[in-house]
Amino acid sequence: MASIRKVVHRTGRTSWQARWRDPTGSQHSKNFPRRVDAERFLVTVEARKLDGSYIDPHAGRIRLGDFAEQTTAGWVNRRDSTKARDESYLRSLVLPVFAAMPIGSIGFYDVQEWITDLVADGYAPATIRHAYQLLGRICNDAVTAGFIARTPCRDVNLPKIHDTEKRFLSPTEIGNLADTIHPRYRALVITAAYTGCRIGELIALDIDRYEPDKRIIRIERSLAEVRGHLRFGPPETAAARRAVSIPAWLPKVIDQHLDDYSPGPDGLIFTAPEGGPIRRNAFRSRVWLPAVADSVGQPMRFHDLRHSHVALLIAEGAHPAVIASRLGHTSVKTVLDVYGHLYEGLDRNAADTLSPPWDPSDVDALWSRRTRNKDQGRGLN
Repeated sequence: MASIRKVVHRTGRTSWQARWRDPTGSQHSKNFPRRVDAERFLVTVEARKLDGSYIDPHAGRIRLGDFAEQTTAGWVNRRDSTKARDESYLRSLVLPVFAAMPIGSIGFYDVQEWITDLVADGYAPATIRHAYQLLGRICNDAVTAGFIARTPCRDVNLPKIHDTEKRFLSPTEIGNLADTIHPRYRALVITAAYTGCRIGELIALDIDRYEPDKRIIRIERSLAEVRGHLRFGPPETAAARRAVSIPAWLPKVIDQHLDDYSPGPDGLIFTAPEGGPIRRNAFRSRVWLPAVADSVGQPMRFHDLRHSHVALLIAEGAHPAVIASRLGHTSVKTVLDVYGHLYEGLDRNAADTLSPPWDPSDVDALWSRRTRNKDQGRGLN
């Protein structure tokens, strides 16, 4: 049973000690300057014991750095590149501030001050948000483990991320870039622009996953560089594991590429000059940027070929669900959120096809036919 007793300290100061047992039977106590405060505290304790939300007041004493080491070890289903990125953010941005703090002592204002300092130090909004997400995940794990009652990462004011300007190349510009880049990478540029695949997916593509007779390429893995080491891993999401249909003319481009540049030892279709896998950083600095400067001009990222692919599909009236499937997105909403502005012209074209209500149209005939069939089904004349 919970109880309250009066305590007189050696200094003569008086306090009221709340005493209670936790769900395991262990005894705890806490002093308050007023009896009413002790009574309110015990009411809260008993209520939390009943609804299962009771937290041991000593549990939050574990340091965040120690808990982070324990809980991140259990974060599964992360690609090697994602794991390396998370470890870097934790080591450089999160742990220097919070590692030595008891996790139960971290409050909302501690987190908000940390975010404010990162902004003042000039970190990019996307970097700050990712570091915040890592701290939030650790704190959520602490809630689940029963170390704290609620996470301090709630309602924190974060810097806004401004959308990166996207570049949409026309077919002529795509051809210009492909003809300017080193011939070894001409097919890579064209394949990226006309499939929408990510560079990591394309440089991991091998001849076993290329089916020219069926006109598909199967995206089942991706290639990333982690701390200088190249590693194959699964695509970013389950939806990213997909079969992508390719234009009827594209197999000729890829087959000609394979005739000119034999597949690498691992059967890779697109390879570096020595025949091994392409390292993205080296490719960007030595091949991509010079070709862009000599053709379409900056700014132009390889990922913009993916954006260009979407623009080409939208111009041809492709349904958003088809585009989402080709890109490996989980939801059509992503396509509409990112590329919705490209549909504006199509929206007007659709509106222009509608006839006014005072003109007869096929819709009128269709509606009349449906109504007549419905009445006949009911036996009405």
